[in-house]
Amino acid sequence: MDRLTTAFIGVLVAASLSFGQDNGSVHGTVEDESGIPVKGATVYANPLDRPMAGTIPQDISDENGSFSISKLDYGRYSVSAAKPDEGYPELNFAFYTGFHAKLSVIRLSAQHKSATVALHLGKKAGILKGTVADAITGKPLNANVEFRWVSEPQNFLSGSGLANAQFRILVPSDVAVTMVVSLAGYENWSYTTDTGPVKNAILLVPGEELNLDIRLQPKQ
Repeated sequence: MDRLTTAFIGVLVAASLSFGQDNGSVHGTVEDESGIPVKGATVYANPLDRPMAGTIPQDISDENGSFSISKLDYGRYSVSAAKPDEGYPELNFAFYTGFHAKLSVIRLSAQHKSATVALHLGKKAGILKGTVADAITGKPLNANVEFRWVSEPQNFLSGSGLANAQFRILVPSDVAVTMVVSLAGYENWSYTTDTGPVKNAILLVPGEELNLDIRLQPKQ
């Protein structure tokens, strides 16, 4: 192999290595409402200026509340934290924060390859727990569910599998939301109540739990 060929191969190897190198990173800490570091929170770096292919880059905060996410392409990111098992929702979703919430946004570039942010989990969500089943046979069902803010009906969360046979769903606290459960072949089920400040809407304080045993009636 002559020197020219060897040099050419070396250039190709260097180019391939540089193509896979990390571009940018974000570091910081996660704290609760009292300013105490939170261990075990999931931190997300959600790209804002392009569609995300695959899993959103993320990390888990350590015992000091610290996190670090690397291998980020240059661009704008919304950085947020969540710990749903303790009732803290992912605040990157307007359903939990409203349309006017201030997000932690960073911009990574060749001139600014790293960013540092301090994240706060905010107040806990309300928690819905329960079951969904056929009202006649008792067969467990995996249904569709849709929640909407009473004050902002255009702010909603919907999807299949949210209200499955046995579910746990976080809803925004101190916000009235309607709830409709549906499944092909069954009548729609809507949350109804005449008690509380808002009729036929769920309104929970932070950390409050509501148990619902939903029974869907087959269509005749």
